[in-house]
Amino acid sequence: MPTTPAPFAIALGPDRNLWFTQFRSARIGRISPLGEVKIFDLNSGGLPERLVAGPDNAIWFTDPARNRIGRLDATGASVFVPLPTADSGPAAITAGPDGNLWFTEHRANRVGKITPLGSVTEYVLPNGAGPAGIAAGADGNLYFAENKANRIDRMSLDGRVEEFTLPHPGSLPNGVISGPDRNIWFTEIAAHKVGRLTPAGDTTEFALPAEGSPLSITAGPDANIWVTIPAAHALCQIGTDGRSSAFFLPSSVVPSFITTGPDGNLWFTEPTGKIGRFSTSGFLTEFSAAEPVEDVPATENRVSNRHLLMAPP
Repeated sequence: MPTTPAPFAIALGPDRNLWFTQFRSARIGRISPLGEVKIFDLNSGGLPERLVAGPDNAIWFTDPARNRIGRLDATGASVFVPLPTADSGPAAITAGPDGNLWFTEHRANRVGKITPLGSVTEYVLPNGAGPAGIAAGADGNLYFAENKANRIDRMSLDGRVEEFTLPHPGSLPNGVISGPDRNIWFTEIAAHKVGRLTPAGDTTEFALPAEGSPLSITAGPDANIWVTIPAAHALCQIGTDGRSSAFFLPSSVVPSFITTGPDGNLWFTEPTGKIGRFSTSGFLTEFSAAEPVEDVPATENRVSNRHLLMAPP
C-alpha cells in the first residue's frame, strides 16, 4: 500500500505548474493549477528539501542529506552536483539575476553559486552564523537571512557582503523574498513577526494578527505579502505599509510552505498529504498530493475540499 506523501517546500515551475518536495522522500511532485499530480522518483536516492525554477527550464533543489545540489528536468531525469565543502548543509536556493542558482550552506556558513552547467563557487561569510533563506533583490544583489546571528545580509554577485542587524534580539530570521515594493521581506520565527529591509538598510518589523511563528513567505498576486503560520492554522496578508489581516483555516489544515501560482492564487503544502490552493478573496481548495491510482475514477482521485474563509474583523 502506498505511503501518504508529506509535501514540504513548493515553488512555481518554468512550465506554469507547481512543484513540491516530499519530506524525507526521494521524490518531487508536480501539480497543475487544476490539481493534476505527477510524482517523479529521483535517482541516486536524493532527499530534496528546497527547490526553485532554474533559467534552463529545469527544477533545481538542495539535498542536504547527501550534501549536493540536484537538477530535475521535465522528463523526470535528475542529476546531482556534489558540493566542495563536506557537510555544508545546503538549505534554501534561488535563481540569481546572473542566470545562475544561488544557495545557502547553513552548517558551513557559506553561500554557494552553481551554474546551469554544474560549476560550483562557494563564498565564505565574514561573520557567518547559519545562513537560511535567500532571494534575489530588485537591485541585482542577493539577500539572505543569518538566523543564528540575527541579521539579513546583502551579497553582490562577486561575493561582497553587507550585514544588517535586526532590532529584535534573537528573532531567528528565516524566509526571505523580494517584495512588490522593491524591498526585502522576511520572517522572524522567534519574534513572531515579519520584517522589511530597504535598499538603504532601514529595517522595520511588523507584528502579525495570528499567534505563532511565521514559517514561509511569498509575494502574493495582489501586491501584498503572504505568510503561513502553521500553529494558528492561518495565512496572514501584509500590505507593503505593514497593515495585516489573517485568514484562519479549518483546524485540519496546517499551511507550511507557500508560493504564488500562475493562476492568481496562493499555493501551499500541508504535511497531511495535501496541497492547498487559496484565493485572495478567501476560497480554499485542497488537493491530494498523491499521484492518481489506476482503476479509480478521476473524480475520486482528485477529491478536493472547498472552504470559503473570512478574515476576522
